[in-house]
Amino acid sequence: MGSAFAATYIQKSNALVQYSSSSLRTINNRNVQFVKAGSNYNWSNNPNGTDTIKSIHGTRWVFQTKYLLPTTHAALGKSNHDMTNPQAATFAGKYLFVLYAPHRTVGKGFVVRYNTSQLNKMSFKTIQNALTDKTIPGIKVGPQFTIGHGQSLAYDRKHHSLWMWRDRADMKPTATSTIQRISSAKLKPDKAIRFSMNNRGAMVPAGHNLTFDRSGHAYWWGISGNKVKIYRGIFGKRSVKVSLTKQLLAKRTGTHEQAMGYNPHNGRLYLVSDDSIQTLPARKTYGHGSLKPSDIKYTRFHSGREFESMTFDATGHAMLLTNRNPELMRSTSRY
Repeated sequence: MGSAFAATYIQKSNALVQYSSSSLRTINNRNVQFVKAGSNYNWSNNPNGTDTIKSIHGTRWVFQTKYLLPTTHAALGKSNHDMTNPQAATFAGKYLFVLYAPHRTVGKGFVVRYNTSQLNKMSFKTIQNALTDKTIPGIKVGPQFTIGHGQSLAYDRKHHSLWMWRDRADMKPTATSTIQRISSAKLKPDKAIRFSMNNRGAMVPAGHNLTFDRSGHAYWWGISGNKVKIYRGIFGKRSVKVSLTKQLLAKRTGTHEQAMGYNPHNGRLYLVSDDSIQTLPARKTYGHGSLKPSDIKYTRFHSGREFESMTFDATGHAMLLTNRNPELMRSTSRY
């Protein structure tokens, strides 16, 4: 399921620009704290209304509930359309796209498109009762397709396109990577590119999170040798080109690399783990890089909740997708 929706292009050449270990340097982001995820995540303090998450260390952040999302276990009466486990969210104009990964259909999921102008008018009861057995104006449910783990849905503003990885559901590394473009109208893949990355013979795994800058460059981050690596790529019509940024980060934010966000208002990248966020200027990662420890800002929370993804609205406010119960929370300040 899924591959039949889209043409898949096979890139035979290595997608990764080669580099030597001597060309890399490590930034001592000493203000960053590692937050270990608990065995069980907390639930919202107010699942029927507004909740607040406040920072306890570093740059001050406050998040408040913006949208309480549907919690139906079978949207439109379909048991494989369980909406209780959102993994990623992104904005494209007036639309909010949320990627769902039902627990019972491992590796497969679906996208729901919300018209925010209509979502803003809906009461909590209307939203919670939405889609149980009929469609609701302003909410469109897409078909199920292969998503892998599903936490990488992101919008490329430059090229007006939605992309996500088709990784493994368990996030284990694979010899090849597949990136797929999602139709914003049909809410299913309309193109996929399969490629491989290796550096001097050493395999480089696919990404599991994703974001785009103003110029349409893709970014994702991962862990290698207990250091943070940030990749920058270009998704073309039939091929991909990827570069590793020349600066590694000594300290990671937490147990899971949950998400990556980009704020076009300040040009910063946001590396998100549960209850832990570090941010840095994207432009200082170009070329050989010019990052300094003072460029990296850090914030820690104590909510115990799962931070699924981070995107930014048109005004520059951060939008945090959290689970249990599913909701999108908006920062009280612009960044």
